[in-house]
Amino acid sequence: MPFITDRLAAEGVAVGGQASGHSESRPTDAEFAKAAVGRVDAARILAQLRANVFGQDHAIESIFKTLSVVQAGLTDKTRPLASHLLVGPTGTGKTEIVRQLASALRTGPDDFCQVDMSAMAQEHYAASFAGAPPGYSGSKEGLSVFDRDRIEGTVSMPGIVLFDEVEKAHTTVLRALLHVLDRGQLTLANGQQRYDFRNCLVFMTSNLGSRELRAEQERPWHRAGRSVSRLLPAPAGERVDRVLEGRLDRISEQSIARFFDPEFLNRIDEVTLFEELSQDTAVEVARHELEMFADRARERGVDLTIDDAVAAHLVETGFDPVYGARSVRRAIRHDVWPIVAEAVIAHRAARMADTTSRVSAVLVVDGAAVRCRVGGPAA
Repeated sequence: MPFITDRLAAEGVAVGGQASGHSESRPTDAEFAKAAVGRVDAARILAQLRANVFGQDHAIESIFKTLSVVQAGLTDKTRPLASHLLVGPTGTGKTEIVRQLASALRTGPDDFCQVDMSAMAQEHYAASFAGAPPGYSGSKEGLSVFDRDRIEGTVSMPGIVLFDEVEKAHTTVLRALLHVLDRGQLTLANGQQRYDFRNCLVFMTSNLGSRELRAEQERPWHRAGRSVSRLLPAPAGERVDRVLEGRLDRISEQSIARFFDPEFLNRIDEVTLFEELSQDTAVEVARHELEMFADRARERGVDLTIDDAVAAHLVETGFDPVYGARSVRRAIRHDVWPIVAEAVIAHRAARMADTTSRVSAVLVVDGAAVRCRVGGPAA
């Protein structure tokens, strides 16, 4: 697939929607800039990421810088638009940030090519990545795990691919990624078909170093440092936090360097470290998840009002830093969904009302548990 600027020139397309009149004419730099703005709006995407991904300001800023370069049209034509290795503990937002990018750049949060690298832990599974070699079953068909449309994209919509849990793939599969990261192309083993990644944002996620990070955070001196930083005045407390975070970052970087070969890391544009979620960030996540649940309830005829204390209570009782945002979501599914459903069903049964009528409900903390109080039809 030609790079976007080459395709525009070959097709004689002007950004304003009018043909240039002959294929030899090339759009001006201003027209290319307008095309890039229509394709990627970095500022708008930055706002969406901040509204949906919490506690990862450094990662969001890193991706914003990448998108700014893409928007300006300054990327290398011979490589993917960008390649990021996202590293951090489970439940910190690595996959979510890619989903939000897909929502902003493409048609929805699931409109990207996701490759589960943990399913390629053995060498013979590399055939599903680069296709079966000549002489083997399926070699002529060129079957692969890739979705061509979601990788190669279009003039107005770049592709996105996510290699999830990349460290779990066999080394043969990782070697096949080298040419993708370096030259933006993957030639299948039969030598007859090729995937073009030059109009694609490439992301890889990894949990490398999570076990070591957890062990470090459990050390008495680390816990004492966190406690002291909260008691010190702001400048001094921030310096202590930076020292502790710097040590954690070094542990992650060492884990990455031990696992990946230098030639693999040398082809990645940026390695982005995700931080473990704090208690305050977990409350933000809980509020966000509760808002989304209230939106779904509203679509089912239930106007749900949620007390401010509910999010903090759920984090206090159900949040585990080891499991990140997923532990918050589990607490909401376990402690909120069933009681709201039971209260609404009981209310409608008692009233013998039409199940399509709207109902008002309030979610509160009552003692040591969450309760749902249902009134009459919403005003």
